[in-house]
Amino acid sequence: MPRSQQGGGATVSRINWDEMLAGLERQRISAAEELADIDAVIDTVRQRAAPKVRVAELLKPKPAAHKNGAKPSRASSAETDQAKLQAKKRYERGDSTNDIAKQSGRSVQTIYGWASEGKWKRPNTGAAVVPAAAAPTPKGEQLSGSVRCTNPECGQWTDFDPCRSCGKKLNRKGW
Repeated sequence: MPRSQQGGGATVSRINWDEMLAGLERQRISAAEELADIDAVIDTVRQRAAPKVRVAELLKPKPAAHKNGAKPSRASSAETDQAKLQAKKRYERGDSTNDIAKQSGRSVQTIYGWASEGKWKRPNTGAAVVPAAAAPTPKGEQLSGSVRCTNPECGQWTDFDPCRSCGKKLNRKGW
């Protein structure tokens, strides 16, 4: 028997679970937004705190490096993990793989290996333009002019039946 229905005068207030859940969800969203803001500030501070390269340092002769700037010896696991995290951020931001390799002290092949292994994604810079000669020839009947596709979801202009855009057969009754 619930406590509120027991004798003895003790009553327990009911909990509004939906309201409590909504409040917790709002707290989680605001905490996630605050964390995103903090991450953005940390990134900005890191970029500004990076040591400035002086002209004298650029003119100093450097020791001979291995091919593609690779390190001559194996790095520790922690160093490798840190380098991998930095490389992933830069790779997914769209930075040059050569620049990433030089900055991390690894070879370009290593960066590509990490990217393949981790399924890192490059930003989409736009669809490649396909020359007209390389475009596939549509199958179907060539129309004498362009008409609107009769498919309500498509509505594009086409000069073939079926439509070049959606591939659906045109409804040509009454033409």
